[in-house]
Amino acid sequence: MKAMVLGVGAIGSVTAEVLANSEEFDKVVLGARNPEKGKRLQKKISSDKVTVKKLDASDVAAMAKAFKGLDLVCNLAIPRYNFAIMRACEMAKVNYLDTAWDIALDRTKPGKVIKPAPPSFLYLKKDKAWKKMGLTGMLGIGCDPGLTNLFARKAADRLDRVKEILVRDGDNGYVEGYDFAPLWSPETLIEEVLMPATYYSDGHYRKYGSFENKEVYDFPDGVGKIPIYNVDHEEAETLPTYIGKVLGKGCDYCDFKIALGDEYVDAIRMIGKLGLSNPNKIKVKDVMVAPRDVVNAALPDPSQLGHLSKGQCAIGTVTKGLKGGRETGHYMWTSLDHSKVYKKWNNSATAWSVGVPAAISAILFAQGKVDQKGVFPPEMMDPDPFIKMLPKYGMNYNEKKL
Repeated sequence: MKAMVLGVGAIGSVTAEVLANSEEFDKVVLGARNPEKGKRLQKKISSDKVTVKKLDASDVAAMAKAFKGLDLVCNLAIPRYNFAIMRACEMAKVNYLDTAWDIALDRTKPGKVIKPAPPSFLYLKKDKAWKKMGLTGMLGIGCDPGLTNLFARKAADRLDRVKEILVRDGDNGYVEGYDFAPLWSPETLIEEVLMPATYYSDGHYRKYGSFENKEVYDFPDGVGKIPIYNVDHEEAETLPTYIGKVLGKGCDYCDFKIALGDEYVDAIRMIGKLGLSNPNKIKVKDVMVAPRDVVNAALPDPSQLGHLSKGQCAIGTVTKGLKGGRETGHYMWTSLDHSKVYKKWNNSATAWSVGVPAAISAILFAQGKVDQKGVFPPEMMDPDPFIKMLPKYGMNYNEKKL
């Protein structure tokens, strides 16, 4: 098969490398706004399969032309370009996957019910049209979202009824030499943390305020007890509907929490207070510039931080419910050590944990093991083929009955 990896940052670099080294893909095009960055990745991968194409993810016509003849587009660009990229795939009749969507489209205030539905359903509304075109659109198939959704599905399949789904992302990692250095897109991190957080309760999608419901959570595999907060994330948008209603398992409550150190919280809060997360351009000494772009440019490139990253991470899902009339549950997770991942794979654990599941989904699609048509979230796929492939790429799967 022939694929394009659109976006050659930290995560896209991982996906591209895995696909280029797979038997299933004989051509991997690196779609990059900055072709020099694409060429550096091409040199690192060092495969005749890999070529570089200069592309702007906001130019639908140019993308549609470039997508012609491909079997799959792996969108690892910033989520705000998803609609444009999906439109280009429709025009070129090419299949699609991504690892996140633009949750910033929602502007519901804390304490309010989201109406009519969370942003994910704007993408999922394409389902019927894509089925009619015979196209596959896999949404949010990274680590979280992605593996976390698959873990929820695997647990739900074991239960008669689901009561709650809790997604928990723990990372005690740090980057040597930096006080504040995100290991994935700073723009995405700052945006999702500052936004009110989606959760599901009593049959409605609702919003918590940013940085609400702090708790100390005890993560496995060396991560330990660290503070976590509710953050706006994709799983809380789709799991209650697809696990609860489409699969008929029910779901009373669902939320997402992530580990954030005190210094990170203080820094992100200050960025928000100063208006530095503003995506709109302002005039600065006769130059029009978006404050958000200045912050992104000032921070180090996440794809270049793997060798400085230390610590451990554990990302997973707690799914509780009923089996045979008794309350029970399952905790399923994957864990990584930042230093060990870099030593073996020459990438940061954060980028590896997202880029590998995206690549696995592409490989399973090429093998015909993901064969459904339409647009769907990860929980609508069979989790077992994904989980079986994780060890091949240095990722583990763990579970504990609750």
